[in-house]
Amino acid sequence: MIETAFRLEKARPKPALVRWLTHRDTLLSSGFILGVLLLWQVVYSLELMPKWAFPSPGRTFQSLVELLLDGSLAKNVGASFSRQITGVVLAAIAGVPLGIYLGMSANFKGATLPFFRMMYPIPGLAWVPLAILWFGVGFTSTVFVIFISGIWPIMFNTMAGVQTLSGQYTDVARVYMAPSGLYIRRILVPGSLPFIITGLRLTYGVGWRVIIGAEMISSIVGIGFMIDDARWQLRPDIMIAGMITIAIIGLVTENWLFDFIERRTLDKWGMKASPM
Repeated sequence: MIETAFRLEKARPKPALVRWLTHRDTLLSSGFILGVLLLWQVVYSLELMPKWAFPSPGRTFQSLVELLLDGSLAKNVGASFSRQITGVVLAAIAGVPLGIYLGMSANFKGATLPFFRMMYPIPGLAWVPLAILWFGVGFTSTVFVIFISGIWPIMFNTMAGVQTLSGQYTDVARVYMAPSGLYIRRILVPGSLPFIITGLRLTYGVGWRVIIGAEMISSIVGIGFMIDDARWQLRPDIMIAGMITIAIIGLVTENWLFDFIERRTLDKWGMKASPM
């Protein structure tokens, strides 16, 4: 009986959190982060950088806890995250159909792709002054900057995904004269999904890089505003605490949201994500 119970306990799958915490990659990355923190402390202790501009790890994490306790971090994170998600969703709503049509229609591609390629290199921050003139300071102008910066990665990745499907599936669909709506839903979108998800990841990352700069210029709340306000107060500990917050949000999103989407789609269908 005892041996049977032991075998059952051993065979029982561990919770997902335990598996993640004990995974080899998690242990290796945790060791690397500890090494970075140790190096950070050494640089501070040896005064290789001026202490007024280079806080210690302890002081930075103390400030992070204080920001958590007084509620200011939650307020700023909430403002930034709502703008980020709105901008990324709008970029996906516009970028995926445009990418599909670019991949399907040679005429549309020939007419619009040069213009899109000219727009793509324009930095997101270059749009901030115009966004302020058009929409004022606040939520709408920041969302617009995220949208106009994030639409290109997902659009170009979707187009690339559609163009890789010029094989037997698309040929069969044309031979049997499948309706365009069915062709898009059953062939183009599922077949391009690895590229679409990669585009979403890139758009999400671009959104965070853009929103911080935009909030420094055109907002009175948000993580970017918090970091810029700390600069005027000569509080590098708060600035680094804000950067750590962004990194944690990015890590959680990568490990939970996008990985969850891949498990529910690509892994389920035996597909692989497009390389980033």
